[in-house]
Amino acid sequence: MISFLIIGFLAGAIAKGITPQNEDPGWISSFIIGIAGSFLGGFLLRTIHMRGLIGYGFFGKLIVATLGAVLFLYIYHRWLKNKIKLPI
Repeated sequence: MISFLIIGFLAGAIAKGITPQNEDPGWISSFIIGIAGSFLGGFLLRTIHMRGLIGYGFFGKLIVATLGAVLFLYIYHRWLKNKIKLPI
């Protein structure tokens, strides 16, 4: 459980750092983005039958969560920002 939160926080912070939008620097939003990204990344990898990347330990899970978080931020800023106000 602790590693899930650490991976979520790191993935959210990395995703917020590499996306070009102006994101709030709060740590709670990093948790939210990272955890949503880990679910999204894991779901997409399972969908395209590439579950092996998740099995590469901490760094594999961090990569999957970060890619999912970047995709989450892209979807949010592209289509949902004006419809849904999230504290990110």
